Amino acid sequence: MVSWTLLVLGALALAAVLVLLALYVRRGFLQRDGGFDMCVRGDSHDGWSGGWAFGIGRYREDALEWFRTFSFTTWPKRTFRRSELAVDGRRQPDAEESYELPAGHVVLVCRSGGATVEVSMTEAAATAFVTWLEAAPPGGQFVG
Repeated sequence: MVSWTLLVLGALALAAVLVLLALYVRRGFLQRDGGFDMCVRGDSHDGWSGGWAFGIGRYREDALEWFRTFSFTTWPKRTFRRSELAVDGRRQPDAEESYELPAGHVVLVCRSGGATVEVSMTEAAATAFVTWLEAAPPGGQFVG
């Protein structure tokens, strides 16, 4: 009886280690290609819960791909096209958000395809993001 219990507990521990290892390897793979930490919060009417979701952002040509941190998929959860993306404002996290978001993150209020979406990233990543938007070909949607 005790040996089966130990065997089951050992198998569960091994499974947990493998899951964590898989997430770590996936994160390394995404960040190897220029990925950066990025949280996303969208309006509840666009299918999002309205809370902050942690993830990794990565630029691909004229799109910003966003991958959930705690997911095993290799495809982005959301893709923001540069031509459909505009920044409406920049702010510091409010009191409640300062507990939810990583330290040092700023919040950018954006429009993407007619919906409002907020993204949170470090100051350096936010500067790179705005620069990437400004570097769009003529006819882009950037609003400073």
